[in-house]
Amino acid sequence: MSKIRHYIEVMKHIPDHAYIATTSLGMGGLPEQLLKGLGEYYQKYQSPRDLSVITTGGIGTGPGRGLDHILYPNLLKRATTSYLYYSANTIEAVLNNEIEMYYLPQGIIGQLYRDAARGGVGVFSQVGTETFIDPKYLGGKINEKTRQQEDVVKEIYFNDERWLHYQPLAINVAFIKASYADTRGNLSLKREPFVLEALSIASAVKNNGGIVIAQVEQVVEDYSIPPKEVVVPGALVDYVVVADKKYHMQTVLTQYNPAISNEIRVPLSEYDYLPLSPSKVILRRASQELAKGSFVNVGVGLAANIGQIISESHLIDQIHLSVDLGSIGGMPVPGLDFGMNYNAEAIIPSQSLFEYYHGGGIDTTVLGFGQFNEKGEMNSTYLNGTLNGPGGMLDIVQGADKIVFVGSFTVKAELTIENQQLVIQKEGYASKFVKSLPLSNFSSHYMKSLGKKIILITERAVFEIDNEGQFVLMEIADGIDIHGDILDLIPWSIKVSEHLKIMDPALFAEDWQLTLE
Repeated sequence: MSKIRHYIEVMKHIPDHAYIATTSLGMGGLPEQLLKGLGEYYQKYQSPRDLSVITTGGIGTGPGRGLDHILYPNLLKRATTSYLYYSANTIEAVLNNEIEMYYLPQGIIGQLYRDAARGGVGVFSQVGTETFIDPKYLGGKINEKTRQQEDVVKEIYFNDERWLHYQPLAINVAFIKASYADTRGNLSLKREPFVLEALSIASAVKNNGGIVIAQVEQVVEDYSIPPKEVVVPGALVDYVVVADKKYHMQTVLTQYNPAISNEIRVPLSEYDYLPLSPSKVILRRASQELAKGSFVNVGVGLAANIGQIISESHLIDQIHLSVDLGSIGGMPVPGLDFGMNYNAEAIIPSQSLFEYYHGGGIDTTVLGFGQFNEKGEMNSTYLNGTLNGPGGMLDIVQGADKIVFVGSFTVKAELTIENQQLVIQKEGYASKFVKSLPLSNFSSHYMKSLGKKIILITERAVFEIDNEGQFVLMEIADGIDIHGDILDLIPWSIKVSEHLKIMDPALFAEDWQLTLE
């Protein structure tokens, strides 16, 4: 019997108080047609009610999309994710204390899906220690409404060592996205940008007696999908919905590009050009922290562009760049298409890559930053009155030997490069070094206790963090006033290295070549 159904029809199978699990990064992996259908069904029938939704990453493309589709009174009760930036109306509801909201590390959510599939007792990890995820602080609870609810992170001791116990999930509805399905429900992700956690979610929900609903772009002939290409077998799928094109995008920006799904290889020279700018200087300096043959994680935002620096120097095949969604090798795709690599050597399930990260497999990670305080704590979750989320950062730093933060020294400064010198035309309206943080998703002191090297690179200064978690100024850009342009903009006294030096002027030149050692 065919499992193909209309996207509204399948919603009658979702019970009140259901716990829906899905995958996402913006639009990649997100079955948005199902969320839209759930919202439409609720408007008509006022059921199901009081639902909880959990997803791994950012969800949606902007206001009215993603999780916003189900933002109705008595429909969405609770959201759990690592990153919420793309669902603007849901963020507003969280800040207004209208729904419950938990943030958890992205990699931990993936492990919780796998744990739920095997009927486990949760995930034990030190990821999240000394951050707002830690139960001795907020336990991932973002607003007052959530703080009145149960703890989803608890502490436990093994051999006198403190660990975090992420509580098991009882998910009973799966919303998953695939490219193709046959009428028996076998799913292929051939045109999707990544693999993510679809199989674990489907397995967990079926083992919990729940309902698995898949969204696809096309139904194909039965048995026409090669068995090794079937990511989720039809035995685990109850219903299949064919999505409208608008609600089945590859990324936030792109409907479909075979290079993004790595069905084709492309000349990287068409994608790796970056004009000379202060941001490019930051990336050039950060690339000097990478070693030939090393395994590197690349974060979102400015950090994602470091692949272009390496490719421009024709060294992309001498380093293993990875993105936490599962791509290894090639050049990370920058901007709003971020999440996969052009010309990847491998794309593995995100959970599997996070297992490698958690185990210490990262030589160096390059990440953006929001605000730092005097204790070396960093906030990138709650900025400018809105919620972003830690994403996979907490998982990544736990498994990295070297952590390189990149970003501008102040917010929206007007900067130019003239005669290989940085010129501050107009200072930014706020320093990124602040007295206090609304919350912390990184602790330099804890990371240093684990023996990690931490470097902070801006366009005008390079800092290292010492074993006490304190900033040490190591390099400054030529032409910069160490007091007026750096020290006076930091609201505490920092150490200045006895070996303070000028940043290499070649970094500020039009032509530059990276050398990996």
